[in-house]
Amino acid sequence: MHNADVHPYQPYTGYPQDVPTHYGTPMLVVLDATADAAWLPLWGMTLLERNLRLVERLGAARVHVIVRPDDAARVRRRRFPASLEPVVETRTAMTVARELAATAAGPVLLLEAAALYDRRAVHVLWQSRAPALLVAGSSPTQAAALLLPPGAELPDDGNEGDWNALQQILFDAPETCRVPLETVEQRVSLLRKSVAPLVLRIHDQASLRQADAYLKELAGKGVNDLMAEFVHPPLEFMLTRLVARTRITPNQVSYFNLLLNVVALPLLAGGWLWTGLALNLLRGVTDGVDGKLARLTLRESKGGDRVDHVVDRLYLPAFFLALGWHLSGGNLTALPALSSYFLLVFYLANRLLATWFGYFVGASSGDYRPVDRAVRRFWPKRNICVLILLLSLSAGQPEAGLHAMTALTGLMVIYRIVRLHQEGHRIQRQRQERNEAGAIAASPASGAETEVPCRA
Repeated sequence: MHNADVHPYQPYTGYPQDVPTHYGTPMLVVLDATADAAWLPLWGMTLLERNLRLVERLGAARVHVIVRPDDAARVRRRRFPASLEPVVETRTAMTVARELAATAAGPVLLLEAAALYDRRAVHVLWQSRAPALLVAGSSPTQAAALLLPPGAELPDDGNEGDWNALQQILFDAPETCRVPLETVEQRVSLLRKSVAPLVLRIHDQASLRQADAYLKELAGKGVNDLMAEFVHPPLEFMLTRLVARTRITPNQVSYFNLLLNVVALPLLAGGWLWTGLALNLLRGVTDGVDGKLARLTLRESKGGDRVDHVVDRLYLPAFFLALGWHLSGGNLTALPALSSYFLLVFYLANRLLATWFGYFVGASSGDYRPVDRAVRRFWPKRNICVLILLLSLSAGQPEAGLHAMTALTGLMVIYRIVRLHQEGHRIQRQRQERNEAGAIAASPASGAETEVPCRA
């Protein structure tokens, strides 16, 4: 029996992903929705629809949903648009799986609809050599997650609904490829955090709450500024839960955020600082809703991600200039105007240095080292700048707030230069040490058996 190599996380953007199988043929999926829990709601959709969206977005060619006869009509009542129409079956899941596995040209994936599957784990299983199954510790995962090869013959022992028995048979078979959950990459670089993958069979409200908490953990970002990490999340998840029950899309939330930006800028430039500040505080909360909504309802897209980031990067320079315009009274050479110019230059320099850091070091400059994670909480981006403006307005000194933003952003330019210099020297030393030591190639012992890898 073979174990899968550690599989790196791949971001979930662009649909369908058309993830390749080990055989280069399309994937067929069997979803067993005969358990009552398959219809429990979780973040705006049933567990069945969540798993349907999961396999559709990975690129399933055909999905067979196994239901009880009374539930056949319910499968087609889906909340969100779908990329394919499932084949509804009222036969037993084992019967359908046995028929597909015996005749299909490609692999067949078997999942339980009444379960929560970490999509990273399914992504790895999808590309594995069949037969394969997900393993948690020293046993199969609680919920069935099986991959059958083309032409497989399933045992016909009359126990048609016992997924645990089939999992154990495959687990004990020497040719089966194990995919341990602990080998799935835990680090999600886009979210600046690590989350261990989970596969959980849902059978009551307690396990449903556990699944809900896990999805929240996987949806929120890790290292962030003070406001986004400690103040906004409860409000963001509350709003996300409300919006998930509607037809509102993540992109529509992004467009609403854009509207808030467009309205706030002229208010700031015209001197309506408290009103503009209030819109910016609201924008700080809703900014996290679109991303969380997309991740929790499996509606991420490249277009939405691009809109969100482009709007964020264009707004701050305009925010600085609008504030400088008002505080200088329209005098482009007054001290507040000059301060806003320096602030803009420092901001752009920070963006450039962050890009260089990512290019040369291969990691985000905001969470590479513990010191970077600590500094990231005070980084002068929108939330921190709005907080500074709030404090300065409360003290009746808005101009002091502008100067404080400029000074803090300038200090961060110096910090980024120092960190880039430190990591550049570290990389150079490592390269020299490797060159001095020479390339050491490890070759397997002569005559030793070589395991067939789980993945190509």
